[in-house]
Amino acid sequence: MAPQHRYRATVLVLGDLGRSPRMLNHALALAEDGADVSLAGYLETAVDGAILENRRIRLYRIRRLPRAREGSPRWWFLLVTALRSACLLFESLWVLAVRTPRADALIVQNPPTIPTLLAAWIAARLRGSLFIVDWHNFGYTMLGSRLALQHPMVRWAKTWERRLGRKADASFCVSEAMRNILVEDFGLPAPVVLRDKPRDLPPTVPVSSRREAAQSVLQRNALTLPGNALLAVCPTSWTADEDMDLLLEGLERWDSQRATSEAELLVLITGRGPLRAAFEQRLSGLRWQRVMVRTAFLDPADYRHLLCAAHLGFSLHRSSSGVDLPMKIMDFFGARTPACVLDYGPCLAEQIEPGRTALTFRDGTELAARIDELLEGFPDHLELLEQMQRNIEEAYPETWQQVWRREAGPVFHRVFG
Repeated sequence: MAPQHRYRATVLVLGDLGRSPRMLNHALALAEDGADVSLAGYLETAVDGAILENRRIRLYRIRRLPRAREGSPRWWFLLVTALRSACLLFESLWVLAVRTPRADALIVQNPPTIPTLLAAWIAARLRGSLFIVDWHNFGYTMLGSRLALQHPMVRWAKTWERRLGRKADASFCVSEAMRNILVEDFGLPAPVVLRDKPRDLPPTVPVSSRREAAQSVLQRNALTLPGNALLAVCPTSWTADEDMDLLLEGLERWDSQRATSEAELLVLITGRGPLRAAFEQRLSGLRWQRVMVRTAFLDPADYRHLLCAAHLGFSLHRSSSGVDLPMKIMDFFGARTPACVLDYGPCLAEQIEPGRTALTFRDGTELAARIDELLEGFPDHLELLEQMQRNIEEAYPETWQQVWRREAGPVFHRVFG
């Protein structure tokens, strides 16, 4: 579709662009809408080819500064965080106010809140841009998972987040439950609920053909699918808000219980992050009969192919706020891959239909039971997997671009009002 408008937009992520799919989706949607996009963030991992090949999008690198190491004392964590935030504030302002062209609209990802919101607000006011916040979660609840919610720094962080959030000219958020908090607690005028959707909807690979498809993508990454194994994928950013211990507990229970079929599982955990090395050390000591666990980091194209070839997926996201939604589930649904999803609260029902498009669990025993349900009838009659594939196709017919044009496009078009 031909672009309807011509304007400039800046997208700021104080995180790795390669692992910020929602903000990359914003950049692509803006470019399709007619905007010339400046996309700023860390360049640590490969950025999706769709971004690199788009002539309307230009990347601007922000240097990543080291964080306090996991397990460090609180005083050291606070000191390092304060110094890091001050340096990032000045670098972000330099990028937003000097290096990038003046934007009609500046959209920033939150969290991280400090110093992201302050830098974006100052730059937007200096350059006469719309200041737009895309709320993925709350920065203060993520800080609270490290310091406790009643810690003075967490209470200060919430006040800071609330005040800067109110300065936005417009806001998006990922769930209706989050919108309610932003309106009732933060005092924001009604944000637009912009739920994640698959970026595209490739042809569905039937369950019966997925083993062959999995072999192809695994071999490209020096991996194999042995014996009677089915492929399960668990995407993770290797941070504290994903309960990987629970995954191991569930897999161990499933492996040790009396086998109801000859099914085996290769569980491939994808991604990079601070907790990966310690997890891999634990894996080296595990010896199971029916489960093999591997870790890998794939380029964006192979990651999408992998999801389309997987028989099932796992989501271990445990929300710090209880009102954000894991985008990785939409990656599964775009690939028409059923998933076992950690149930962390009522908000999850905004994204999935439990029992129809995904199966939920709350502990290791339930996870083992869900795996059994999905693999019943192995190897020739995986009826539940096939039915859930059909349910997902029916329930998620729209792409991110389609929803973005309807819900988010009008917000950016204010620059023409």
